Amino acid sequence: MFKENKYYGEVWFVSQEDFKCFCILTFTNGEVLLETNLSYGKPVFKHQIILGHFTGLGHLTFIDCKIKYNENGIIETNIYQPKYSFISASHHVETQGLKFKKFQISNDAIVDWIHQMHWYNFTEDKLIKKDDVSQVFNISEIGLSIELKQSTSSNLGHKEFKLINNGYLNFESENEILLLDAFEYYKTFQKLLQFLSANTKQFTFFSYQCLTCGEWISVYYKEDRFEKSGSSYIHLSYNEISEELPILIKNAYTSDEFKFCLDKLMENLLGIKLSHSRRFTNSISTFEAFNKLFKNQKNTKLTNYLNSNIENIMAMSKIDESEFYDFASKLVRSRDYHVHSNLKNNNIFSDFELLYISFLLDYTVGLGLMEQMNISKKILDKIINRGQSVFIDMQKTNRILNQDPLMN
Repeated sequence: MFKENKYYGEVWFVSQEDFKCFCILTFTNGEVLLETNLSYGKPVFKHQIILGHFTGLGHLTFIDCKIKYNENGIIETNIYQPKYSFISASHHVETQGLKFKKFQISNDAIVDWIHQMHWYNFTEDKLIKKDDVSQVFNISEIGLSIELKQSTSSNLGHKEFKLINNGYLNFESENEILLLDAFEYYKTFQKLLQFLSANTKQFTFFSYQCLTCGEWISVYYKEDRFEKSGSSYIHLSYNEISEELPILIKNAYTSDEFKFCLDKLMENLLGIKLSHSRRFTNSISTFEAFNKLFKNQKNTKLTNYLNSNIENIMAMSKIDESEFYDFASKLVRSRDYHVHSNLKNNNIFSDFELLYISFLLDYTVGLGLMEQMNISKKILDKIINRGQSVFIDMQKTNRILNQDPLMN
């Protein structure tokens, strides 16, 4: 979308086209900044819309432009930071009530997930190119079709020849949708991708097809929610889960219960620098939500929820059934200590142990959600093995590494 770090052009306010000012657009660390002497003439915090023309880009419409920096001297200088940037080859964009039916997103996280690799056969001196990947999901309940695709583009020069894998999501709605609806459709897929692969990234480009002129118009905004994500979770590759994707995607878009649990899981999967106790209380909340929404149990005590998931918890933790009651009681006391401020509770999990209890509960929810979707036993076993690796092996290793030599 922004192939260069710097562009030159001119900008102006809506209905003030006669008053244009020179502007330098910089794209750094995922942020769009406009450096110009364009000014409204009186102190303001932001401007709703700024229009512009830029060499190498075309017609730009900037929305929700906050003033990040201001300096008054011989010439006033302002640096605006727009929340949304629209790029069109032929016209500016009227964003009020903007609707369309088709939009496309490119994201390198899809390439990482599908992991389709080409290779060179040196014996035969021949490049072996893998076939493109395409899978279409029709969600009739909301009139939406999604194509997940990886294709290969090439770049040929006199010094080198490059094959580049690109990952796409092509959305098509039977009805006209608002821009914010499109953002939500995309965000839902991002959550599911994070749930399955533990990896998401900022999109490379986001474009929609204008209903008036048929042109594909680009939109840019920074996805702060998914910045530096990559929490340890179930890590299922595309090849492992592709056959199960239709049911998972359908539920991600149509099941309020599934969507709610995904949102709760995201608090930990996308959380940065959470304390172990905070992560633990997030996991408790997610675990209780899953049981309330999917188990339909009359007894809503945490002890009962733990007992109803005993097989999955024991499978991943290797806790003996004879020890499960003590484990569950200690977990409840720890919950009461951190959530209900019962400071007199003794024999609770340490801060270090809370981290791995949190992992265990999140894996239990993930495994339970997969069971509710009737996902194959092969996938369920992979999740159990992954849960064992984190709760048992990783905990054992980090316990040794985190030992404080000043303590007995």
